[in-house]
Amino acid sequence: MPEESLRGRVVQAIRQAIFSGVLAPGQRLTERELVELTGVSRTSVREALRHLQALGLLETGRGRGLRVASLDRDSVQHIYEVRAALEPTAAELFVKRASDAEVDELLHLPDPLPDDLEQRLEAMYHVDELLVRGARNPILAEILESLHTRIHALRRVSLSIPGRREASEREYDEIFAAIRARDPKRAERASRRHVRAAAEAALQAVELLEPRRP
Repeated sequence: MPEESLRGRVVQAIRQAIFSGVLAPGQRLTERELVELTGVSRTSVREALRHLQALGLLETGRGRGLRVASLDRDSVQHIYEVRAALEPTAAELFVKRASDAEVDELLHLPDPLPDDLEQRLEAMYHVDELLVRGARNPILAEILESLHTRIHALRRVSLSIPGRREASEREYDEIFAAIRARDPKRAERASRRHVRAAAEAALQAVELLEPRRP
């Protein structure tokens, strides 16, 4: 298998482990363990780790090695400030530029989203991917990919906040209705409301994740 494909396999495996909660925020990673886990070379593992660090999923820990990034309140606030500036633009551009097939694919996602948490998270991430792809802006896609990757693990906790699932469902319905109507400004406004509400939930989620201070 080509080295690039091997690296991609490692990247996907670690991303999925972070998304699913198998790898917790702050958990230390070692090359040896990842080589044993994936069965690929140290070179592929090192390249994958560099890519994941660039995406913000991994960070340098104390001493040697990397660890799963820990998101504190300030970093989440900064991420959502950027998301609020860019994601509504992606929704607007999607309406303007996406093909009929891409619009159909988005609108044919399960409605309502699945009750099962893992399936719901997967569907939400798929929505992110479809909106970014249909926006046809590679620079926007590069930035949002990093943001979406970093916030996806937070969704697991934020969806446990009372009322958040139902509110999120309504927000997606508004975005999809605007897309169905092919109204770019309406889609932009609906996306902005969604990101604002998601930011509030994410900040509550961070408080749940942060260790209790004496």
